[in-house]
Amino acid sequence: MDSENPVLDKVRTCFQEQISGLALQQAIKFVANQENDYQFLSFSIEIPSVDALAVLEQFSESTFQYFWEKPASDFSIAAGGSLQRIQTTGKERFRNASDAGKELLSNVYHLSKLKHPHASVHLLGGFSFFDHNVGKEWRNFGAGSFNLPEWVLVKQGDFTILTITNRIENDISLEDTYRKFTSTLDHLDSICDAGTYQLDYPESYPTKVETPGTDSPEFKQWTHSVESATDLINQGEFKKIVLARELNVKLQYPVSGTRLLNYLRTQYPDCYSFLISQDGETAFVGSTPERLASFHDREVLTEGLAGSISRGKTASEDAVLEYELLHSQKDLSEHAFVLDAIEENLHRFSDVYEHPEAPGIKKLSNVQHLYTPVHAKIKEGVSRTEVLSKLHPTPAVGGYPREAAMPYINKLEHFDRGWYAGPIGWINAYGEGEFVVAIRSGLINNNEVRFFAGCGIVEDSNPKKEWDETNLKFIPMLTALEHARK
Repeated sequence: MDSENPVLDKVRTCFQEQISGLALQQAIKFVANQENDYQFLSFSIEIPSVDALAVLEQFSESTFQYFWEKPASDFSIAAGGSLQRIQTTGKERFRNASDAGKELLSNVYHLSKLKHPHASVHLLGGFSFFDHNVGKEWRNFGAGSFNLPEWVLVKQGDFTILTITNRIENDISLEDTYRKFTSTLDHLDSICDAGTYQLDYPESYPTKVETPGTDSPEFKQWTHSVESATDLINQGEFKKIVLARELNVKLQYPVSGTRLLNYLRTQYPDCYSFLISQDGETAFVGSTPERLASFHDREVLTEGLAGSISRGKTASEDAVLEYELLHSQKDLSEHAFVLDAIEENLHRFSDVYEHPEAPGIKKLSNVQHLYTPVHAKIKEGVSRTEVLSKLHPTPAVGGYPREAAMPYINKLEHFDRGWYAGPIGWINAYGEGEFVVAIRSGLINNNEVRFFAGCGIVEDSNPKKEWDETNLKFIPMLTALEHARK
């Protein structure tokens, strides 16, 4: 089929050069052979550079939608449609997801001439904070979920790869199957040519969300929870626990997840912006500063991120606040718990384990954190999912010791965390992958939004100061609402 879109024509030429029609038909025939176990056929091609978030916004009709970006690293992923979904729950959900993921990837026959780790099949998703989800608002997410997408676009610098996957049916002719692939390419008009995008221009809508004050029932409830936690710490039950708040916002207009993210990614380029929707309606979105783990071969990068203070209005004030944070015994103690837990949970799986002796500072636009990068090299035979299961939850979002603190979170909080503070991310057939801790986040459903923010409670925590810290952490998401009208 001829096209008047020169960018699409370039993609078609690239497709024809890398994967000839004959090669694709032969692959279809091979996959459809009942003597092998392949159920899916996938191919990857290089395409002209595009904005991954704009692509997702134009494919909003998909039920499963996924976005991931760290602007400072010039890396992004967009994906839509789900060919198969892995769902797990319970204490073995990480292991079960790993086993199911390996089996699913073994059923995909991938075709490409590109020699690149992202010219590959990707599984996209994550896990809830706890082993089970009970809240109805999280019903479509489950306790563990990974999708094999119909299409995934990976942009790394100026290099952009599109991978298309289709299920191969034995009772469908080769011609019909081939037509399915080429028809997907037809839809690349809206991917590759911004001149075809359907636009509307909603104005920014001033959003005056009044967070509960210190005279509210929420503050009294929070004070009781924090004081109960410090009592438990003084009784020796645990050394630290992380308590979070939920802020429910109901607006006069529906909220767009992609527009909210577009604001967040420009304001917080050093954070990971993400969106996951399982049904095309409810979306979990956020912009988190905390990486849980990234994987490259046997190399693992993770980090300790705990201890916070605000940014200064002047350079001098900012420097003073940084100094205070670096010398705050309360924050240094909280940060040390995180590093101790990472070492405890990762060291025995690693041939190499190293990090700087003293924490540094990670500065975001409205807050600064104590920060320590950690590098490890996992032993042969250790799975990446096993590493994730040991790292989650870190004391920065759970507590320390983990096993002692975790049972009290549900008792002291008054909402279902769902996927808040859970590990979300991606992994591909080459074993490359990255997962973050889903904080600074919210759940969008039409015009209703739930935002989440937490802080670490230690023996000398003050309920009012911790309340103020959570209010500070709500600011990025609340501000983004002004730019998120659908």
